[in-house]
Amino acid sequence: MSLRTRLALISAFLALVGLGFGLWFSSLLLTRLVLAEVDHTLRLQANVLLEAALAQPDRLVPPEVEQEVLGGEFPAAAWLFEGGVLLWSGGLSSSPRMLANVEVGKPLSLGGWRAYAAQRGEYRLVVAQPLGVVDRLALLYLRLGLPLVLLVGLATGALAYALVGLSLAPLRRLAEGALRFQVVEPPDGRDEVAQLAQAFARLLATLKEERERERAFLALASHELRTPIAAFRVGLERLLKAPAPDRETLRRLKVQAERLEALAENLLALSRAQAQDLRLLEVDLPEVAGLAFDRFQPLAVAKGRELVLEAQPARAVADPRLLERVLNNLVHNALLHGQGTVYVRTGMVGGRAYLEVKDEGPGPSPRAREGLGLRVVRQVAEALGADLHLAREDGFLIRLLFRPPSATSPSMNPGA
Repeated sequence: MSLRTRLALISAFLALVGLGFGLWFSSLLLTRLVLAEVDHTLRLQANVLLEAALAQPDRLVPPEVEQEVLGGEFPAAAWLFEGGVLLWSGGLSSSPRMLANVEVGKPLSLGGWRAYAAQRGEYRLVVAQPLGVVDRLALLYLRLGLPLVLLVGLATGALAYALVGLSLAPLRRLAEGALRFQVVEPPDGRDEVAQLAQAFARLLATLKEERERERAFLALASHELRTPIAAFRVGLERLLKAPAPDRETLRRLKVQAERLEALAENLLALSRAQAQDLRLLEVDLPEVAGLAFDRFQPLAVAKGRELVLEAQPARAVADPRLLERVLNNLVHNALLHGQGTVYVRTGMVGGRAYLEVKDEGPGPSPRAREGLGLRVVRQVAEALGADLHLAREDGFLIRLLFRPPSATSPSMNPGA
C-alpha cells in the first residue's frame, strides 16, 4: 500500500472517529435538552392541576382543565393523592400505575416515562409523560447523522488522497529522476516535504556530479596510461626476442616505469583531492621546497638547466603529501618543457603564504589541452582552498596562494 493511500485512509478514519464522537455527544446533548424541556412542562402541568384541584370544594380537577392541560400538545397522565389516598386521576389511561408512587423531588425516568410530583400540604399530585417522542427524536437524529458522517468521512479520505498526492508530487518527480539518474529541480517551500525533496535533490545532484567526475577520472586515467603501458609492453617484447640483454632497452623500460609511477601518483593525488581526503597540517613551505630542490637537482644538471631555490619563511595549512606531489609536477614540467632557469620560491605576500615555480619560457599554449600534472595542481589547490595564479609575464609562473591560518587551523611546532 502506498504512502498516499495510507495517509488518505488515516485521514478518513480520523474524520469518521471525530464525527462519530461528535454525533454521539450531540445526540446525548439533544436528549438532555429535550428532557429539560419535558421537565419544565411537567412542572407547569403539575402546578396548574394542583392549583385547579385545590380551588374546588371536592378537590377534583375540572374536566375542562384536565382536557386543556393533559390533552394538549404534550399529553400526560396525572394522579392526585391526599395523605396517600387517591382522590383523582386523569389524562392518558395507558400509563403504568407505578408512576403514581413517585415521591416529591426531582423529575425521574421510569419505565419509558418521565414523572414529576408536586405537593401542597396533604395533597400530592404526580404528572407523567411518555418518553417515546424523545427516543424517536434521538433515533431520527442518529439515522440522519450516520449517513452524513459516512459521507463526510469518504469525502475527507478522497480530499486527503488528492491533497497528499499534490504534496508528494515533488518526491515522485525526484524518485523518477533518481531512477533515470537525472537531476530534478527541487520545489520551493519550507514544509517538511519540501525540505526532504530539497535535501534529496541536493544528494542526487552530488551523486550525479561524483559520477561524472568518476567517469572523467577513468577516461583521463585510461588516456594517460595507454601510451606508457604500450611502450613498456613493446620494450618487454624486444627484450624477449633479443639473444642478450639490451641495456638501451632496459634504460627505456626504466624511464617508462618511472613515468608509470609518476602517473599513478598523480592519479592517486587527483582522486584524493576530488574526494577531499585531506590530512591538514601546518607545513613549513621552505622545507618542502628544499626537498624538491634536492630531488630535481640531478635532472636539472642532466638537462643542462639551472635550478634556483629562493625560500623565504612561510607556513601554510595543507596536506603535505598532496603539496609534495604538486611541487614535483611543477618543477618536473618546468625542467622538461620550460626554458632557462627554473626558480622555486616561497614567501609571504599580503599576509598570505605562497609557493611558486617559474621558468623563463613562454609556457604552454592557452589553447592546448591541460595535462594531467597541471590538472592535479588545480584540483589540489581547490581542495586546499588555495588560489592558483598563472602568469606569462617575463617567463611562465605558477603560484599557489594559501589562505591565512585561522584559530581553528591545525598547528605544528617549528621544526617538527
